[in-house]
Amino acid sequence: MEISEQELVRLAKQGDQIAQAKIVKDHEKMVYNLGLKLLGNEDTAECVLQETFLKVLQALPDFQEKSQLSTWIYRIATNQALMRLRNRKRKFVPIDEAPDDDGKDYTVFVRSLDADPLDNVLNQELKQKMDRAIEQLPENYKTVFVMKDIEGLALKEIADILDLSLPAVKSNLHRARITLRNKLSDMWN
Repeated sequence: MEISEQELVRLAKQGDQIAQAKIVKDHEKMVYNLGLKLLGNEDTAECVLQETFLKVLQALPDFQEKSQLSTWIYRIATNQALMRLRNRKRKFVPIDEAPDDDGKDYTVFVRSLDADPLDNVLNQELKQKMDRAIEQLPENYKTVFVMKDIEGLALKEIADILDLSLPAVKSNLHRARITLRNKLSDMWN
């Protein structure tokens, strides 16, 4: 029998370790993938995962349920990843190397991998250029771009997670896409 999110949170707040473990299990892949895509390193993504859930479990008694639990956890994870991003030089994990067992298709820009060999070479080159362009985005553009165009989050959810206005999220996403288009255009010329 599946329990509601409210009941799960209530039990976890009361110290129920099974409920706390379920919260971690239900959200760990999302947190890890976010850390990996923003930081580009498996070990660092693992650290973000651990730090996020330490904070989640510590702050759970103060969680006021004004947003969904996943949004709240995503906000904590994003803050953890961004703090690490600011504190070090980063190496971006190419989109096609990120774990894709979550059912999402991260090769949106590459439509046919079973085409002739020349197409495969061009597709691989496009992926590499795309990865380099994403890596060069300013932090605020990169974060919104990854959340929207790679993770598939709704704009409103991104605004809630990043504590930005919806117009600010839209603006950052628009600028990220324009910057990527310009960088890719420059790379091909």
